[in-house]
Amino acid sequence: MNKSNTEKDSNIIKAIVLSEFGEEGPLPTVILTEDSSINKNSCLLISMKTISLLMGDATYQNSHDIEGINYFGVIPFPDHNLTGLTYFFLDPDPNARGKARATTITILVPNVKRTFLYDNMKFLRVVLDSTATKIQSTLNHDKYKGFIESLREELLEFVGKIESPFSYKRKVKIVFAGLDKAGKSSFLLGVKKQFSEIIKQMPTKGVDRSPEDLLTESNSTVVIWDMGGQEKYLDRYFEQSKIYLYNIDLLFFFIDIQDDQRYKESLALYRRIIRTLRDFKEFPIIVVCLNKYDPDLKKSKKVKKHVHMLKSRIQDISDEFFVKLFRTSIFSQWSLISAYSFGLNQLSPNKELFRRQLKGFAEKTKADALLLLNENGIILSNYSKDSISQKVFEISAPHFQTLYETFKEFKLLEKDFIISSGVMNESKKLIYKRIKVDKYNLYLLILLEERTNINQIEKNLPDLASNLIELKNTYL
Repeated sequence: MNKSNTEKDSNIIKAIVLSEFGEEGPLPTVILTEDSSINKNSCLLISMKTISLLMGDATYQNSHDIEGINYFGVIPFPDHNLTGLTYFFLDPDPNARGKARATTITILVPNVKRTFLYDNMKFLRVVLDSTATKIQSTLNHDKYKGFIESLREELLEFVGKIESPFSYKRKVKIVFAGLDKAGKSSFLLGVKKQFSEIIKQMPTKGVDRSPEDLLTESNSTVVIWDMGGQEKYLDRYFEQSKIYLYNIDLLFFFIDIQDDQRYKESLALYRRIIRTLRDFKEFPIIVVCLNKYDPDLKKSKKVKKHVHMLKSRIQDISDEFFVKLFRTSIFSQWSLISAYSFGLNQLSPNKELFRRQLKGFAEKTKADALLLLNENGIILSNYSKDSISQKVFEISAPHFQTLYETFKEFKLLEKDFIISSGVMNESKKLIYKRIKVDKYNLYLLILLEERTNINQIEKNLPDLASNLIELKNTYL
């Protein structure tokens, strides 16, 4: 390895820490670092933070499937100017409670080079999972250091092959594609609640690039490429595909569900995009919006048949890709928010950590479901025990947002929450509450038993808010 690559290695991989939850709590068991500022005390704090955030209040008993319990998360360590990619898993141990120990492996990089973690997430996940599997396969703890040393060698070799410089901010590219008149631009205006602009909307000429400004929790540079769908532009996108279709992180593809005469044309365009992405060996998250699925069409047998057909065709075309289909309409803002939020959420390395925080809060407060939204109404995370609870949210969330904003505007709120009783046969109630997380206002929609006291919610909110502070800056 040449000198420049060696210097680059040491500037990126600051430390690798293996931590386990032992009899004395979370402890670092293997520390590999050449940085004198990362000592045993700082690694103890890293162990405590990674295990507590990913483990929560859970205890793992014999009935748990060890192979099914593993989570990734990007966690900031501002006191050390470091960011870590952490992999949480269970290490079998016949002497431990539950016959297994909560364990984490954390790769630490400087904050200014944290994009290394995001840009190379796929590779890092593979090597971390492989190292965890080696640890799980032996009861000989003396071998653990060798496994972590092998991991470091893999990482240094990988870093040595990277030629491009690292930027401070992760760059995220979101593409909106589909035929003209499919409602791409109107969808985004609807998400932003700029409804008066929709009627003024003219066909997009070429590509309209704009910054994503709804996700205030993001430390990334997110740019939306709204690609006009008129025929005269389509060939250009494929002729210059390395500009338009390369390095896509998230693709929204729109089909006008009301225009059945153009289904064939829409699917042909979709197939062409998928073929190009395959040629690039790129597999971004794909959200397909069957758009203009207006409320009055929901009972139409003809439309239902078309939805079923399109869903089947899209699945056939999209083999190897992760695709989620939504039925959207500008007359149902929640349908737009749900589709858009889902796509953004898939880009977050911490989506599972957010969900686990909500699940833990639900268990403490005996809540059936929780929805976490930011100030712009974007769904950051959700947790639900069942599909019925999720349906209640789908119906009620938009109304609670509007009601809260109206009450706040006219100073009718004595406290920062609204309660609606008598939900689901009068056995449940809904609470919509503002929570302060650092400098951000987030909002929780909670479905819980009618008899549950609001004090139980207030009691557990500080811990939830504290943990969310740790995660919000690495949401995207």
